[in-house]
Amino acid sequence: MKIKGIITAMVTPLSNDGINEAATRKLVNKLIDDGVHGLFILGTNGEFYALSETEKLTLVKIVVDEVAGRVPVFAGSGGISTEAVIDLTNKFEKLGVDAVSIITPYLIKVSDDELIQHYQRIAAKTNVPIILYNIPANTKISISEKVFKELIKVKQIVGIKDSGGDLENFQMYLNLNDREDFSVLVGSDSLILPALQRGADGAVAATSNVLTKTDLGIYQAFLENRSEEAQVLQESINEFRRILKLATVPSVLKYSLALTGIPVGAPKSPVCPVSSELDAEICRTLNQYREIEGMEISCKK
Repeated sequence: MKIKGIITAMVTPLSNDGINEAATRKLVNKLIDDGVHGLFILGTNGEFYALSETEKLTLVKIVVDEVAGRVPVFAGSGGISTEAVIDLTNKFEKLGVDAVSIITPYLIKVSDDELIQHYQRIAAKTNVPIILYNIPANTKISISEKVFKELIKVKQIVGIKDSGGDLENFQMYLNLNDREDFSVLVGSDSLILPALQRGADGAVAATSNVLTKTDLGIYQAFLENRSEEAQVLQESINEFRRILKLATVPSVLKYSLALTGIPVGAPKSPVCPVSSELDAEICRTLNQYREIEGMEISCKK
């Protein structure tokens, strides 16, 4: 498996009863119709940390069914306990995911040797391809050079998503990658173009839930050596990224999708819905992307 392109870090559509199936199917088709190269579900913006196992399995089943092989589906099965990750990974495999993303453990500070053993044990007891997920700002653990050198030897591990935001660390992964079938993916939307210029295979981008065509445009312009256009598009997402930070992840992102006609619901508690005080600013920002995205926005009067 060679993973590349723009992969959407998809939000999880929710209702009062759990997973909103209709909204999930609508979002999946919107993203595929717009041209994304894959779907990354149950990540940080997918609220994996707040969902029950039943909700996770329900989401995976719906997404895999609706995608129907049109693009790869990558699902987050990570957690703190090695055995729990193994169990969930095997359940996801049975539901037909193309690969799993496994975040480093969090809450506890494990050593490099323990982290290596964690992933090696998961690979030994599962069959589905594995993508490493590095997000040290959230987990307080970073996949170091020592860890990466060992884990890239595991053939079942086929890639890494790095959301650390450190281009030098990202370059280290690129430099150490000696496998044609291993993908190095950037998970920081502000660095899509800089990462591609350094040799990244693609990006796992949360902004592409809404700015799908813009993010795809960065990738396509890069491939076609239209560097100035790629830079303009990269810079254009900064304003949307700014409003995403006005409330806790992923509340503004989910609210923005709702304004474009996909009712993905509120985030899971303890994260609160967007305050009505932000309505005007969010609408004003979304209107900047109306033309390139071809989207209709239903702002409150």
